[in-house]
Amino acid sequence: MGTIIHRLAIRMHRALPVLALAGGLIALAGGCEYDDTHLLEQLEQHELRLQALEQWCSELNTNIASLQTIVNAVSSNDYVTGVVPVTANGEEIGYTITFAKGGPVTIYHGKDGKDGADGKDGVDGKDGKDGADGKDGRDGKDGSTPVLGARKDTNGVWYWTLNGDWLLDDSGNRLRASADDGVDGTDGTDGTDGTDGAGCATPQLKIDTGFWYISYDNGATWTLLGKATGNDGTDGTDGTDGTDGTDGTSFFKSVEVKATTVELTLADNTLIVLNRVFPLSVVFKDAETGGNTININNPIFVDPSQLLPVYYEITAADGFTVSLDAVGASGVEAKVYPNATDTRKGRIDIQIGASVSAYSKVTVFVGDGTTLLVKTLEFKKNS
Repeated sequence: MGTIIHRLAIRMHRALPVLALAGGLIALAGGCEYDDTHLLEQLEQHELRLQALEQWCSELNTNIASLQTIVNAVSSNDYVTGVVPVTANGEEIGYTITFAKGGPVTIYHGKDGKDGADGKDGVDGKDGKDGADGKDGRDGKDGSTPVLGARKDTNGVWYWTLNGDWLLDDSGNRLRASADDGVDGTDGTDGTDGTDGAGCATPQLKIDTGFWYISYDNGATWTLLGKATGNDGTDGTDGTDGTDGTDGTSFFKSVEVKATTVELTLADNTLIVLNRVFPLSVVFKDAETGGNTININNPIFVDPSQLLPVYYEITAADGFTVSLDAVGASGVEAKVYPNATDTRKGRIDIQIGASVSAYSKVTVFVGDGTTLLVKTLEFKKNS
């Protein structure tokens, strides 16, 4: 008997869901020997399940941190520079994604999921007083798994979700997953959820004594979410085999690596599209440094015969050689002067003709060897 209690004490901090069996054990201490082999096997099996859950929990926390980097990459127009599969035992279990600005992240996808541990066979129960068979063992209740994700709201900000609903802090506020500022309101007041460029929290999960907990403050405090492991069924006559554990889940439902994008689908079917190369773009300004951006959707007001310098800056993926050319129309002439040390920057000298009409314009062609952008600068006479 002493040996039994000693063994229980060693494992009780990891085996609380099966300690109810100890009551029956003590009840048998009335002078007869008791075979504790089955109880110890249950304890060992329970401990193995907890170890698997803790490993899974670690992968979930890696996914949470990675997802935050990913949504920040979307918000900041970052782009993917490399995608490398992560394998274990010859099987693909995820990817390491490298960003131009944000650095590498590792995600574990839910393509196959982790199989749960097989249920334990039931043990024959004791015959009743009149020789009647004992009752069949009762199945244990299943544990639950929290599903974390992120979703973009109508204000353009990404927020954490839990089981499909917005994840709220202790004050009832949604937790932001992206670090970008909120949208400014009218008259310069800060927009909802974007006050003073607030940062974002990274939720963390843990399993303690068979229960899921979540923290919103880097582990300073923890909130109970629910049970992580199911209770063991009680023994009965000819107990039926335990049911197989269900497949594990990941909030990365699928990962598709395409020619120009990486598409991540979350468990709630939220689609996140990452560019594998930075999209080619060009910005025009009215001064080389500290100038104002020219809105090419509106005409530029000029005087006849005016010489107008327009400065440009091209953004493209690293390793791409860019080029820019400009052609004038209706008496307008354009000449391009690339920067001597940085060909992605330069100046376009635009000579306005003796008269300005609705056809006075300059067409700008920007290319990187794979993509061609066509932008138009239109002019209107000053009144």
